[in-house]
Amino acid sequence: MHFPRIAACAPDDVDLNTCVGLVTSLREEFASRFTGVRPLAPGFKLFTSPFDFPVDEAPAPLQMELVELQCNDELKAKYHTASPLSYFRDLVLPSNKFPNYIEHVKRIVAMFGSTYCCEQLFSKMNYTKSRIRSQLSDRHLNDILFLSTSSIDPDIESLLHGKQHQPSL
Repeated sequence: MHFPRIAACAPDDVDLNTCVGLVTSLREEFASRFTGVRPLAPGFKLFTSPFDFPVDEAPAPLQMELVELQCNDELKAKYHTASPLSYFRDLVLPSNKFPNYIEHVKRIVAMFGSTYCCEQLFSKMNYTKSRIRSQLSDRHLNDILFLSTSSIDPDIESLLHGKQHQPSL
C-alpha cells in the first residue's frame, strides 16, 4: 500500500472513497494552477543544468554560447562545487562571454525575486490592515506600505534640528 498510515487505521475509521476524491481534487487543482509552469520547464532545466542540457533543444540564440560553456572544463569543474546562484554571480557574469545565456539566467532568477517581493508586500499589508485598523483609507495604507518597504533611512537628527520647539509656559 502507498499510504502506510491509512493501512494502520481500522477500515471503519477512514473512508477511502473520500480520500481518493480529495487526492483527485488536489491533483486537478495543482494541474490547473501550474499550467503556466510546464512550458517554462526547459528554461529552468537550462538554468539548473547547463552542462547536461542538450544543445539542440536550446533556443537558437543560446546554442553557440551553450556549446562554448559546455566545452569550458574550468567552468564545468567550478559549477559542480558552487551553488547555481554563486556560480553565475561570481564566474559567468563577470566573464561577459555568454550575453544571451546571462539574459536567460537573469529572467529565471527575476521570476522568483519579484514573486517574493509581492508576497512580502501583501503580508505587510495584511498585518497593517487588520480588524482593529480596518478603517485606514487607501491613501494612508499606501503611505504606510511605502514607508515599511522603503530602504531610505531618515536622518532624525537633522529633522529634529530643523524643527522649531515651542517653549513650555
